[in-house]
Amino acid sequence: MLRVTTIVALLAGLHVPAARAGEIFMFSHESGLAAVAEFSLLNQTTLEVRLQNTSTGAPVTFAAADQLLTGVSWDFGQPGNTSGDPRISGGAVRIGTTSHALDFDAGAFGPGADVSGEFGYGNAGGSGMLTNFISATGARATRFSGANLDGPLALNGPQGGLAALPAVLPLGGLGAIQNEVVATLTLTKPVTSLSFLQANSVRVEFGSDAKFITVPEPVVLAALLAPSLIWLRRWAIR
Repeated sequence: MLRVTTIVALLAGLHVPAARAGEIFMFSHESGLAAVAEFSLLNQTTLEVRLQNTSTGAPVTFAAADQLLTGVSWDFGQPGNTSGDPRISGGAVRIGTTSHALDFDAGAFGPGADVSGEFGYGNAGGSGMLTNFISATGARATRFSGANLDGPLALNGPQGGLAALPAVLPLGGLGAIQNEVVATLTLTKPVTSLSFLQANSVRVEFGSDAKFITVPEPVVLAALLAPSLIWLRRWAIR
């Protein structure tokens, strides 16, 4: 059964003058589940997404696999799979600078290692995700090109997803990446700003449909002013 949790939160903005624009979304849940997603336009047809599991706890009903952060999703245009909107056409996923793989069948992998074969992308939503997404699960996802490093060739998330550092539950030998991955995505059409993220919301997934946390639209945030999640806009210093 699909379990979806929407976290309504306070919206706050931080602006630091710099050359490169980025958007950071920080997600949290009362159980201790937490994540950070950072979006940056490297150029008009290349989107970088940094995804990090920052959890300090998990719901009491969670199994080991449920704690893994498996994906992030958004809408480039109006919500839904709208003809003419930009799409993801490919890309690559690498382990973050302070991260490493845990219990991968193919061996040990550290910062910068290519783990594209453990992730996929999509442009038609599915299984609780918004339209455009990257994910370690197989629902409506096209696997990135790359070697299979853990488990079967097909995407079999939550295996390959992100564990917190330290993991909040014993993994029991389950393959995972600890802390962070960086996805570099090729887009079918030019994108000149990241305004669609605030307008259409961003959603992260834990496990395989175990928990979804969504950033609501700014209008909703301003009206409700709940303090459980903060969205930060950052102008990253080069």
